[in-house]
Amino acid sequence: MLSSVACLALAACASPPRLAPGDRAVALYREGRVNAAARAREPLAARPDAAPRELRVDEAVAMAKRKSGTLAAMNARADTADAQAEAEGASVYRDPELRVSQLRLDQVLDGEPRLATGVRVRPPRPGEAAATEAAARAEAAVARAEARVVEVEIEAEVRWLFDDVLLIDAEIAAHEAVAGARRRLADQLKAQLDASQTTAIEEAMAALSAVEAEAGAVEQRERRKVALAALLERVGVDPAAPVRLVGEPTGALERVALPAEDALIEAALRRRPEIEIAAAELDAAAAKGAIARGQRWPWLSFLELGYEFSPATRDPLGWTFEAGIEVPLFNLHAFGKAVAAADAEAVEARRAFAGEVKRIAQEVRDRLREVRAAEAVLESFRARALPVAERAGVEIARALESRQIHSLDALDLDERRAASQLKLLKVARTYRTALAELRSAAGGRLDTR
Repeated sequence: MLSSVACLALAACASPPRLAPGDRAVALYREGRVNAAARAREPLAARPDAAPRELRVDEAVAMAKRKSGTLAAMNARADTADAQAEAEGASVYRDPELRVSQLRLDQVLDGEPRLATGVRVRPPRPGEAAATEAAARAEAAVARAEARVVEVEIEAEVRWLFDDVLLIDAEIAAHEAVAGARRRLADQLKAQLDASQTTAIEEAMAALSAVEAEAGAVEQRERRKVALAALLERVGVDPAAPVRLVGEPTGALERVALPAEDALIEAALRRRPEIEIAAAELDAAAAKGAIARGQRWPWLSFLELGYEFSPATRDPLGWTFEAGIEVPLFNLHAFGKAVAAADAEAVEARRAFAGEVKRIAQEVRDRLREVRAAEAVLESFRARALPVAERAGVEIARALESRQIHSLDALDLDERRAASQLKLLKVARTYRTALAELRSAAGGRLDTR
């Protein structure tokens, strides 16, 4: 019976078996799927996270930041680091110690008992508390900056997905215009084939060209579904929800005003989280160096104020004072090595900071050159191709009215005019991609505020 009771007690105290990390992740994923399905069954009016009917880019960025589990975890880590920094700074001050000396039995029997009491305080070294807290604060600053890195990445990704959907909308319209022109040409050739005025090969080639253009529009529609689903998932909205993005598809063709190179570099240096991380590591190295240097000098190990109780004590002359001085005699070599290590870490941190400044400045310059190059191509195409395409449309209409051009030639020219819009959008996509990369290099925005 005793053995059975012991086994039951041990079984009750034993911790339950823990799942493997992968199994725990799968369980959490399944729980999220179940909760999402339950929310989907609720009426839209009763759901706090119901999909909006319209979505603007700034709203999408804010929603994505609120929904991101990675950003929430990084912010929680930063909060923990802040709390630990306060605890580190407070831990330097140790609580006072109440000391009571021994009471000998023979003295009590002889009528001369002696009892001494005192309060002992261990004062921190000068600057130790501030340096300890500064080192911990630097680690908290690193955690905050790492959370900012995630935030910048989320904003850049959401803005690009938003622009991508609008670009695809413009490309779909251009593909449909090309497909319409080619379809009209194919219909005209089919009518001439019926009248024995053209060959079957020409009619088949025209029909195939129209099908290829229609396939391009279908492909772009599927791409739009993928891009829109990715965007809505990141903002926490059902990918199947009927959400309309508020933006102008042809806005991709507009030139974005950029600040001067030096102003943009300085703005990036103020905003980039990598600079905050490097600066925090530099501050931490300086704080560690201050702590290491303070250990080399003699300092009070304790201060004690007490009172001795005995029959011979004349009150209030029984007060006592004691102090201890810690002399770093045998550990002087070790403390010197610690100072050398702290100095080396400080040199490394300074070089890392300078390296980050140089790297970010070069990155902004490179991305800015790419934007200006893409902008020059876009402006040149707009200045040369669009006016020609518009003039061609007017001339085609005039020629058809005066019957100076064959209808097949007119349709062929109209198809070419529509195809020029597709080429323009390809150039615009390159420009918008370069802008997105420059936005990331500048720390999330293209202004100097």
